[in-house]
Amino acid sequence: MPTVVIADDSPTLRRIVTSVLTKEGFEVVPAEDGVSAVQQVFATMPDAVVLDVQMPRVSGYVAARLLKDDWQTAGIPIILLTSLDAASDRYWGAQTGADRYFTKDFEAPQLVTAVREVIDAASAASGGRSLRPDPVSLDDDDVMSRVCDLLDRKLFETSVAAEVTALAATTHGFEQTVAGVLDVLRRFVDYDLASVLLLEERTAYVAVAQETSQAQYSEMLNAAVDGLSAVAGVDTTVNDLELRLADPDRLLGEDDERGMATFLSMPLKGHGGRVIGLLALSSGQKNAFGETALSTLRLIDGPAAIVIDNARLAEVRATV
Repeated sequence: MPTVVIADDSPTLRRIVTSVLTKEGFEVVPAEDGVSAVQQVFATMPDAVVLDVQMPRVSGYVAARLLKDDWQTAGIPIILLTSLDAASDRYWGAQTGADRYFTKDFEAPQLVTAVREVIDAASAASGGRSLRPDPVSLDDDDVMSRVCDLLDRKLFETSVAAEVTALAATTHGFEQTVAGVLDVLRRFVDYDLASVLLLEERTAYVAVAQETSQAQYSEMLNAAVDGLSAVAGVDTTVNDLELRLADPDRLLGEDDERGMATFLSMPLKGHGGRVIGLLALSSGQKNAFGETALSTLRLIDGPAAIVIDNARLAEVRATV
């Protein structure tokens, strides 16, 4: 028997939805607000969740985001059931990751069909595997702590993306834009060397952030060029590139045995998903780039590629 968590602060709505779904063979677990909804989902690991949007303590939007953000509950389909029907409400509902959005003038068969469809879709997406994580007991403080962590992380992600996209208005010229991207990267990720390799320009821009050996510099460039060749499908060597080095503090030292211990790279994709280059980082420390650095780089590489691509196109138009 499929299990559905129903969350609504209206006892009447809870009773109506519970009656509709129970008659169709679903087991219903009720919740009276957003905090209780999250608790019940983690406690029962249901097949689907139906959330009201306007609820006390935690709204349905926030509850949905929290559930979709956690790996244990991300695969559980969510239906938002609300009286809010403006285009902006539907947009925000989609942004939460919810699978469906229903207004409260629904017909009973519509809701039943929607619940069955999202459960079937979730089952198909998981390959028919029914394995679920073990239930988790959360008290009110646990839920609110998770909400605060989620909001903090989303604010950080928004701030990082805003820093990069702001370069379009604060920098002038193609090369200054590339330099701006490397400067933003330095504020969010600790590295020794960072490089932006651009395919069409056949240029590697390298920024030195920490004391670095010539050996590490050479190893990073070779690794970055190999990465560029792999993602672009074009054989490239270091000798094919013009090197632009930014080392105002003269941190790039003499050659010694200190080589590169950690390397991380991501392709830069401009308009239309076209690979325009590669963003690369290196460090002399082992395991220097953890999950946090990787997540931050993922936030930066997309906006950075578009900003760089726009700066290139603007420069091309200026010379025509």
